[in-house]
Amino acid sequence: MEEIVGQDKAVPESAEAIIAGESAAEGAVPQHHVPLFHVSLKKLVIMFTLTFGAYQFYWFYKQWQALKQHYALEVWPIARSIFSIFFIHSLYDYVNGYIRETEREYSWKSEGLALTYVLVAIASGILNQLIKADDSSNFLIIVSLFLPLAMLYPLYQGQKAINFALEAVEHPINDRLTWLNWGWIILGALYWIMILGVIAVLLGVLW
Repeated sequence: MEEIVGQDKAVPESAEAIIAGESAAEGAVPQHHVPLFHVSLKKLVIMFTLTFGAYQFYWFYKQWQALKQHYALEVWPIARSIFSIFFIHSLYDYVNGYIRETEREYSWKSEGLALTYVLVAIASGILNQLIKADDSSNFLIIVSLFLPLAMLYPLYQGQKAINFALEAVEHPINDRLTWLNWGWIILGALYWIMILGVIAVLLGVLW
């Protein structure tokens, strides 16, 4: 089972320092892989919104998969995707570490953004539990449906930093929607229709 390091406070001085704290393979050195996952900001917004946030699991998985390959880390990308609230701080530390490794600077509030993501996720979970206990509040139900979308902001800012970091290395350009993306978008659109129908019922628009 992986050691939970997502809430480490110290920001590593280099990518090597981060590796040391992430159980890298003994004697491992950076490999010839793109260190992070690139996606255009426009595509990120489209995929996150139209899949109602489900895209974030793929996003986290791809980031950790890239880091694992680049630094030969002994981590489980799937686990870090599912339990993203424990590892988003660590992920953003890696982004900062790689930017410093390329001898550049990028100004962004990585700790605050990671904390925002965690707090929104926790608030969403608490709200869902309150609704299970008492589903008479239409307002809380509507808020619970849209609150997870607020997690897009810290991921958007994170991707901006990642795309900046990747300017120092050749990487695949990921800005077009693939047929698989369209498949998820169609499923997401159906879910959106269902959500809007639920809201309409709650507001008494249909009945």
